[in-house]
Amino acid sequence: MKDRNEEIHRLLDGDVTAGEKESLIGRIQDDPALRKEFDDLSAAVELLEREGRVQPPIAFTASVMAKLPRGAEPFGERLKRFLFGSRVLQWNMAAAMAIVLLTVVTAIVMMRQMTRIGAGPGPAAYTAGGSNATVRLTFVAPGAKQVAVAGDFNKWRTDTHVMSRQNGMWVIDLPLQPGVYTYMFIVDSEHWVTDPHAEAYRDDGFGSPNAVMRVTT
Repeated sequence: MKDRNEEIHRLLDGDVTAGEKESLIGRIQDDPALRKEFDDLSAAVELLEREGRVQPPIAFTASVMAKLPRGAEPFGERLKRFLFGSRVLQWNMAAAMAIVLLTVVTAIVMMRQMTRIGAGPGPAAYTAGGSNATVRLTFVAPGAKQVAVAGDFNKWRTDTHVMSRQNGMWVIDLPLQPGVYTYMFIVDSEHWVTDPHAEAYRDDGFGSPNAVMRVTT
């Protein structure tokens, strides 16, 4: 049976000689079952030839090609793609904001910790007395009507430590315990002035330097 089917396919494909073709046609005519199979196959071939070949959709071809495994890419091509290929940079907004915030906080902390040594000798004179030291602050402001000093030693009050005028210079003696203090002068109750001859300076957190004095016994 298998040989007979192969002969029919050869006949339909035209893969037989003239003598073989005549012999096969004779046997098909003599065998009803073989003739029916031949007729069915002939009808199918005729239908295919009449309808023509169906072209697959473009999307189908692309889908099949995308699923095919890629061959190994040469090292040179991979290096070229790595060095010169286009890339898309994706930003995580939360991470970006965290970086910006960290940068700002770091800058503020560094500004607050910044100190610079002032030029010239310090104006404070220390006199030991018990556990406290008397510190004399001086400030030159001949045109001022009043000068006071405020700092962390008096909780930055402007009305408790008013300086006295002596020969065109404003003077005050402060009894302070040993430690480091920041301060500023207040001229005529409204102008905050940094001591130009302080021994050091420290940023006040608002962009202005506070004067720094170190008290020792």
